[in-house]
Amino acid sequence: MTVPMLYAKALIDPLVQSNFHIVPSVKHAYPLHGHDFYEIFIVVSGQCTHLVNGDAQGLKEGDMVFIRPNDTHGYDLLEGVDCQFLNVNFYKEVVEGAFDYIGHAAFAQALRGPQLPPVHRLNGADMEALMRKSEQIQLFTSTDKQKARTMARSFLIDALTHFFLHFRNDSTKVMPQWFDHLLAQLQKKENFSAGLPRLRELTDRSDGHLNRVFKQYLRMTPTSYINHLRLSYAKNLLLTTQLPIVDIAFDAGFDNLSHFYHLFKDAYGIAPGKIRHWQ
Repeated sequence: MTVPMLYAKALIDPLVQSNFHIVPSVKHAYPLHGHDFYEIFIVVSGQCTHLVNGDAQGLKEGDMVFIRPNDTHGYDLLEGVDCQFLNVNFYKEVVEGAFDYIGHAAFAQALRGPQLPPVHRLNGADMEALMRKSEQIQLFTSTDKQKARTMARSFLIDALTHFFLHFRNDSTKVMPQWFDHLLAQLQKKENFSAGLPRLRELTDRSDGHLNRVFKQYLRMTPTSYINHLRLSYAKNLLLTTQLPIVDIAFDAGFDNLSHFYHLFKDAYGIAPGKIRHWQ
């Protein structure tokens, strides 16, 4: 069966960079589908079965779900009970930019990596606050798109903050001091741009040990983490300078321009040449 795809360019207002709506019943929800944008939805009343990536999640009032691009999902009744939920969609690059702002690679990967999308249960006051903010997004979308855009980004940061606090409180893993120091060293441009050879110079751990530790604490390989740092650096240069793209790619540590384009578009959902005209 071919799963329908929803696309940001068709659903999201480019001036607001977000889309808000209330779904009054699972009967009115879109059938099983995929999409190329991020989505946060909150069950505001009742309960439902969330059919996602070939599995199912039972959701109840207050559950906030973080949907990633390429997740395949739909909804059904749970024990015969219906639900109403709030749905907010975001351009991929908006959410990736928020991850960069938070600056915690392990947290970003904890949201992006699992087979099932992360779920956080909000208390009544927190859900009310997000609902009020979402209503402001809806209001300003028709009267002042700049305000709507600002409120949408504020909603996103608030939602990610709830997930982040849950992530920190739920974590029982204490990062080894040597690994914490290594990550601090890798933040320096001269180190991440030099890639894996420099990483090996910075520690006496074997490649196998490094792979295990990166996957345990960051849920990514050393190569993926280095590319994350390089892409973030390149994105900043693209947005703040007029340097040629090829110079930026090489300065960030990429010696293959085609590979840089592929990784950049995969990470931010937009080509390097277009991101300068996006904001």
